[in-house]
Amino acid sequence: MDVSKAAAVLKNLKAPPFRLGQLRQAVFREARDSYEEMSVLPDELRRALAAEVPLLSLSPAVIKASADGLCRKALLKLQDGLKIESVLLRPSPRRWTVCISSQAGCAVACTFCATGLLGLSRNLSAEEISDQVLFWKQHMRREKIAGGQAGPDNVVYMGMGEPFANYEATAKSLQTLMDQTQFGMGARHISVSTSGIAPKIERFAGDFPQVNLALSLHAAQDALRTRLVPMNKAYPLKSLAASLRIYLARTSRKIFVEYVLLRGENDRAQDARDLVAFLESVGPLERLHVNLIAFNQTDTPHQAPTETEARRFQALLRRDKVPATLRQNLGQDIDGACGQLLAKN
Repeated sequence: MDVSKAAAVLKNLKAPPFRLGQLRQAVFREARDSYEEMSVLPDELRRALAAEVPLLSLSPAVIKASADGLCRKALLKLQDGLKIESVLLRPSPRRWTVCISSQAGCAVACTFCATGLLGLSRNLSAEEISDQVLFWKQHMRREKIAGGQAGPDNVVYMGMGEPFANYEATAKSLQTLMDQTQFGMGARHISVSTSGIAPKIERFAGDFPQVNLALSLHAAQDALRTRLVPMNKAYPLKSLAASLRIYLARTSRKIFVEYVLLRGENDRAQDARDLVAFLESVGPLERLHVNLIAFNQTDTPHQAPTETEARRFQALLRRDKVPATLRQNLGQDIDGACGQLLAKN
């Protein structure tokens, strides 16, 4: 929802200032999904707002639920006809997380990622980014998920696209999520993932020092990383490490390092040694945490390691005092897991 546009409509109608507060309460805290539900507002205001200010800048085309009930994926249609995907996850019994997209498609072209196969259509607006959270908040209320009274606990910018390639809109959407008159989310409940646009990492440290940073690394040797993550050509590991050191110096936060395990490609003992060396070049290991993700099948020639192989790689990191977690992959049966978002029916 575009709050500034709603404020202008209310001002033109000479509505008293408190009406905007009532509207914000109904939209962002109560997750009302139609103006008809907002009985606190006079009919005249509801009609004018409904005509000029859509509650959402996107609409659901398809919603799928995983068999275990721990993941829901929405195919969302934008006003120009393009489509994106967004995911609601339940990684623990008491926690709901929304994974949102920042672009329609992606230009980074990681070789193991379904979104990367699409190429980039366009950047999303700040409203389109934050409206994904609002959509899921409304959905949770309608479906009485978590009692229907609360929204998601966490938001991760790990869906389609590279958030730092759309930095201005990403930054504005973050401000919307943290605005106490709108979503009111705490900074530490939000994570933004980047494939490694080094200058924007440094800027992010100054702009949002309390928001979590996740780095999609996937390899710690330049030739291999360039093959898997072509962005490495522009920002090789040495420059990336320098920007991460600046980030650590400017913030009190950990850096979460995302590492998709590809069988026989980046999961060997030497790859673990390279990863440890890279992390040690960045900063104290207690300020870094590796999230290992077994490859989720996409239309690419890569293969996933077995759980035994993934645990072996994790053990190699832990032996060298690197904090490392093997992440649970949710939503594989609906193509909603990491790297599977394709925005197709």
